[in-house]
Amino acid sequence: MKVQFLKDTASANLGDIPPDTYLVYYDGYSYPKAANLNYMPFLKFKSVYSTLHFNKLIFVGLNRMITPANRCNMVNDFIQTMTRNTDKMSIDTAPFIGEPWRIFYHYDVTNTGRFSVPHGYAIETEWKTWFYRDTNFCRLATENIRGLISDTYSDLEPLKLKIEFEDVDASDQEWYDEIKKHIIERFDTPKMMILTLLKECNKRYGIDFDMDFYRTGYRIILHDLGIYRFVAEENDRRMKIYNEVIRK
Repeated sequence: MKVQFLKDTASANLGDIPPDTYLVYYDGYSYPKAANLNYMPFLKFKSVYSTLHFNKLIFVGLNRMITPANRCNMVNDFIQTMTRNTDKMSIDTAPFIGEPWRIFYHYDVTNTGRFSVPHGYAIETEWKTWFYRDTNFCRLATENIRGLISDTYSDLEPLKLKIEFEDVDASDQEWYDEIKKHIIERFDTPKMMILTLLKECNKRYGIDFDMDFYRTGYRIILHDLGIYRFVAEENDRRMKIYNEVIRK
């Protein structure tokens, strides 16, 4: 399989290994060993990729190689668009880090899947429109995601969400309404409003709750406030997408 999400990335099945196959790994990831493989850390690959001759490329840790911050770097353009005719694989420990639209890169790099979008910005925009509740449709939704992916294997276990709510008293609600009003007046982007309000609530209640809590496997009890309901719903959404992608 060209895309593999594994507990141990060193256990990946690499299939045929033609001459001049390069395995490019992100620092900290384990990787499979084979006598006829050329191994190269991503940091080095970034500086020499244009001088290499290869018949196959295997990437271990692509989630950390291509990020929203560096996706315009020339090496990523090379990996995605300038090597379309090259046999490639992507091996990682999860379908995505952060926002689920980033799963797109595994399939764009390996020339698999059916995302039907030209670049990461397009799928990110669609995701954000859904995230902010401006639309009810997104191709990344649980009911759609398996129709987009192909040539995929995973041995990961499904994640479980453990979030409960408790009633708030009058003082909590009054504080929340005031801080929410202040934040709305201070910021002009939904993202900053959401993140700042979440940060203030976490500080008040001494907890660490965010969009990726679903990955922890912990149980948490939250005060029944609007921001916590929103982020809990987002956790549930991300978890279901994750679980659908790795479903056996």
